[in-house]
Amino acid sequence: MRRLIVVASVLVVAVAAGAIVAAVRSTGGGDKTVQTVAGHKITQKDLELTVEHFHEEADREGKPFPAKDTAGYKRVEKIALGLLVDQASIRAAAAKLGVRVTEAQIDAEASAPSGESEEGGDIRVEAEAAFGRASARTQLITEAVARKLTKGITVHAAEVHAYYRSHRALYGATPFARVAPAIRSQLLSARKNAVLARWLAKVRAAEPKPQLD
Repeated sequence: MRRLIVVASVLVVAVAAGAIVAAVRSTGGGDKTVQTVAGHKITQKDLELTVEHFHEEADREGKPFPAKDTAGYKRVEKIALGLLVDQASIRAAAAKLGVRVTEAQIDAEASAPSGESEEGGDIRVEAEAAFGRASARTQLITEAVARKLTKGITVHAAEVHAYYRSHRALYGATPFARVAPAIRSQLLSARKNAVLARWLAKVRAAEPKPQLD
């Protein structure tokens, strides 16, 4: 009997989590559009959920959060909108490269709501779910862009030797053959990171400023 109760409880949580994800996927149906970025509409609901995430974060850290209709709250709204604009800009720029992610990929990447922040009502739980999905989407897109842009990048043996010679003091008596794989991996990662950083900088330089009424 006790086992049945536990199983039933798990099912209730699973159904609730599924309902939240479904609600997050369908948010913004008839919402007011706050800003449009490359054809993607950022709605008032999107903005409210992102602000609510910041509110939850402040509560979790024991920090004060500004009241509505104050200058401080407006600043938080602008920061939240800036994040949404950035996410939409990255998504649009990635699409031009042929990079897209599916809802199934996002489902697998995003963590389900933990239930730690249920105080405050469904809006807070929905906000955390929405933020988690948006973050997962951006992470997956960025990783896919990185793979595409850095596919042909290599590090030649001569470059590894040159690095070893110019940083000889770091390795002491350690022979080149032992550290060569680590040096190559380090140089390759640095080169790939630089390519992605340049792409992100270009995207962000062209993205619109957040515009609030």
